[in-house]
Amino acid sequence: MLRIASLVAALVALALPVAAGATGNTGKVSTTREPSLESLVLARINEVRAAYGLGRLGASTGLTRAAVAHSRAMAVNGFFAHESQNGAPFSQRLKTYYGPHASGWTVGENLAMFGGVRPDAAAIVTAWMASPPHRANLLSRSFSDAGIAILHDPAGRGVYGGASTWIVTLDVGAR
Repeated sequence: MLRIASLVAALVALALPVAAGATGNTGKVSTTREPSLESLVLARINEVRAAYGLGRLGASTGLTRAAVAHSRAMAVNGFFAHESQNGAPFSQRLKTYYGPHASGWTVGENLAMFGGVRPDAAAIVTAWMASPPHRANLLSRSFSDAGIAILHDPAGRGVYGGASTWIVTLDVGAR
């Protein structure tokens, strides 16, 4: 049984500058993963959950792989969406990395993008807490596992308009 908790339709886009005359890059995409920031974001999420009397989200290798793959695909292909570039829903992507057990599963996803200056963990979590669907995922009792990926692209292509961009994917689940 597949239950998708709080499908997040709202996307967070904060302080994303668009370079004048930018049409996107045509060369090689050079992204850098930010694992230390990823750890800080998960720690901040768990602090917020504790303040609401909720259990911690544990780091999941499968969900982390899904998040990394999606952040990288968005950077390389210049799009920003929960759906994969081919239109497949995020739950299908997560199933590849974090498949359900016989008794079922539940998954959710939060995205964010930040342009200009590197965001800190508090800014990322604060932005999600200010958005009702993102907040619902962070505070859901249904989720026990999380995977997060933050990639920096210094010259974002496509929807990023050639600007330095940080792309954040948080995948959450329980099975």
